[in-house]
Amino acid sequence: MGANFDILLLGEAKAFLMTVDNKARTKIVYNMDKSGYSKDPELFKKVSDYIWEFRTEFFGYFVH
Repeated sequence: MGANFDILLLGEAKAFLMTVDNKARTKIVYNMDKSGYSKDPELFKKVSDYIWEFRTEFFGYFVH
């Protein structure tokens, strides 16, 4: 079964991912991929028609 949607990152999101350490980046990317197959509101929420906010808890802090 394929993903429910495709994820396209804006340049700002890509730049942000490059600022976090590798372990955090791996978890963020994993959760973004996981959200394509799950409708878990803990992972993401719709901000506007085409923009979604992804959330990842890392060391007790949320990255979004």
